[in-house]
Amino acid sequence: MKPISFLSACQLLALSRAFTIPSSRLHYNYLTSGGKFVFGFGHQEHHKFFSRSISVSPHREFEALKTKQRDSKTTTSLHVTTTPVFDFTLKNATTKQKSANSFERIDDAIMGGISQSSLRDVPDKDYASWSGVCRTDGGGFCGTRTLPFKSAPLNATNQDGVFMDCNLASDDEPEKRIWKFTVRTDTSRGEMVYQAQFDLKAAIDKATLNSNADTSDTHPWARVMVPFDQFQLVRGPRLVPDGPKLDVSGGIFQIGMTLSKFQIAANTTQLEDFRPGYFNLHIQSIGFYRNEAGDNGVTNGSGAKVPDTFTKKEAESKRPLVLKLLLPVAKLLFSEQANRRRSAMNILREKRGLKRPKAILFGIRSRRMAMGLLPSVMKTLGIIGVDAFRTGLKTLLKIVFVYPSKLVFATVRNCRKMLGMKAKPSSAE
Repeated sequence: MKPISFLSACQLLALSRAFTIPSSRLHYNYLTSGGKFVFGFGHQEHHKFFSRSISVSPHREFEALKTKQRDSKTTTSLHVTTTPVFDFTLKNATTKQKSANSFERIDDAIMGGISQSSLRDVPDKDYASWSGVCRTDGGGFCGTRTLPFKSAPLNATNQDGVFMDCNLASDDEPEKRIWKFTVRTDTSRGEMVYQAQFDLKAAIDKATLNSNADTSDTHPWARVMVPFDQFQLVRGPRLVPDGPKLDVSGGIFQIGMTLSKFQIAANTTQLEDFRPGYFNLHIQSIGFYRNEAGDNGVTNGSGAKVPDTFTKKEAESKRPLVLKLLLPVAKLLFSEQANRRRSAMNILREKRGLKRPKAILFGIRSRRMAMGLLPSVMKTLGIIGVDAFRTGLKTLLKIVFVYPSKLVFATVRNCRKMLGMKAKPSSAE
């Protein structure tokens, strides 16, 4: 038996992933007696670690893993053909920039959260970066979606699903977040949309096993493929009962991705070991794919035709008059700055044990270092006044509009149910 030096770094990483061994803490030793390959954990410099042995040669074990992966595939040979829509590679600088400019953020600030993310072009790199910080205080998700298209929707006729070539650059725990694809089949921009979860870890593991690239490539590009028949109609993270199946025959008006602590379920369901904080997903391309009878091969389309989109300012100008009038009020009621101040206040009160007056004084002292005492006091008083006005306005709107509207909708829904008619589910259902 030859020594273990013939193993490539890529194979070693693949084995570590397959057996859930952190590659950064993996040590190995070849036992000539018995021909076993031993994995160890711990500090290599002390040579004190627990071991896990495989009673076959490492090369055979690696081949067994690849065989198992092949056997798990469907017995029908399929040839996959991809059609990129958004291309963030260096093939065409104009296409790369236009693809990145086609997306806008849709984070949990809309529901009182303080998460932030953005999809941006990375100059001179073969990808775009969707990155940010996901926080669970008041929300728990980050998202990005395409801006409204100027002309026709995306043509998904004869396509079987959406794909994304990506690489998680921030960490090696994709399984500690819920990853979702989003598509929309109409021009609305509301909370009801079609979503499907995808297993980013499985895609990364598959890419690692299949990688024949340079052994220094510890992060090969993973391809996520989500069939259209896996998409379900949701309102927020909750399934819409008896929601219609996704029909892409009329075109797709929006594509997006979401990182969330919420699973798609009938009721609000959170991932128990969700990992908040920073994330960075590198993306090379997003588009459609179709399956055809063939040789299990892949044909990657070229020359992405990026649709023309409105800018964010143009999209806002085309909103109905009612929304234009309500937008300033909505910004006042759901200000991100107010959400962050509320989060900071909760931290000071709950984690530091400060009462509200002392927390306010703490804020004054913190601002005094940058702007002086008097400006700090004036700014604090202004914030208190605005927050008080916001709270009063919210209460008034609830009494005048929200509660009566809920009563009317509940009455209509109950009447339809009593008459045996199909009733639109409430947001709480």
